[in-house]
Amino acid sequence: MTFAYTTYLIDLDGVVYRGETLIPGAKEFIAWLDLTQKKYLFLTNNSFASENQVLQKLARLGIQSNSSHVLGAAQAAVQNIAHRYPGATVYIIGEEPLFDMARTYDLKLATSNARHADVVLVGLDRTFNYEKLTSAVQAIMAGATFIAVNRDALLPIAGDLIPGCGTMVAAIAAGSGVQPEIVGKPEPTLLQEAMLRLGSTTEETVMIGDVLEADIQAGLAAGVHTMLVLSGKETRASLAKSTMQPEHVFADLSDVQRHVQ
Repeated sequence: MTFAYTTYLIDLDGVVYRGETLIPGAKEFIAWLDLTQKKYLFLTNNSFASENQVLQKLARLGIQSNSSHVLGAAQAAVQNIAHRYPGATVYIIGEEPLFDMARTYDLKLATSNARHADVVLVGLDRTFNYEKLTSAVQAIMAGATFIAVNRDALLPIAGDLIPGCGTMVAAIAAGSGVQPEIVGKPEPTLLQEAMLRLGSTTEETVMIGDVLEADIQAGLAAGVHTMLVLSGKETRASLAKSTMQPEHVFADLSDVQRHVQ
């Protein structure tokens, strides 16, 4: 089996770590990517954790990296807005890291006069309320493009679940009658923005993930190569039952490394 991939897009939870535990072989695989000068990005659907928080977690687990190797769906959404609508006025439902990203890309922030926004961008917002819902719905009904970081209805935190970005998105969609563009997996936009940042083509890029209906579906939608690792959600049994099939299946990242070297 010969692999000619120059670019690796890598899911985190279930691939590199599970919770606060590093998956065996992950550190060595990342070291191999660095040694062989491959292009790679860790991808996350998270709509409120900043890239710095991802890097801090990786460092705690023994993997030293930098922001050039991390792309979250939130940053991909802002990046996507910035090159489609340069200098746009954006009404954001989200938390402070999302506002900071928008400022970094020279986007204008709509506040009280959201009806004049060009784009409504929705991420996780733990202070979401009726006023914000109303502003978002009115802006979209007035013609603003509706973009959501992800459609995850629930978010796992510390052994519990809280409403995720998708819960807010559903409320706004119900009120406005408009379905949003979704950036995070399983839609292809996160991967497309990753390739844009890295200057890579679909032919040279592979998506590595542990969830068929998120990582692999996104890879197929984006037209890249796909690798499923069985160190997270999926098993041989769930794979056998699925109509969605990746190009390659490996036990974990150490198994991937053995085959691609």
